[in-house]
Amino acid sequence: MDVAQTLIDFEMELVNPSARENRERMKELLAEDFEEFGSSGKVISKADVLKADGPVPAYELSDFSVHMLGERAALVKYRASIPGHNSHRSSVWVNCENRWQVLHHQSTVVPSDV
Repeated sequence: MDVAQTLIDFEMELVNPSARENRERMKELLAEDFEEFGSSGKVISKADVLKADGPVPAYELSDFSVHMLGERAALVKYRASIPGHNSHRSSVWVNCENRWQVLHHQSTVVPSDV
């Protein structure tokens, strides 16, 4: 499987409720110094993700693009949608010790009139 498809699959796994409930899997996918700039404006750490409880929205992901930033880094961009809420998303993935992990994630709300 090529790197682009692997990273797209990982992005889809990260929004899957069963993966989010699996703390060990989340530890594998998130880099130790992971941070997210959420669409709420909050900065979210790996520790925050691992201790989060509650339902995960069933996002529909689309319009993926993957840009290699070197042999061991990539930028993944896509659109996420749930009823009444759309956002542009981007993630920086790094390959450490032959394992891809997300280092940074950004979510930006798309205004309803766009």
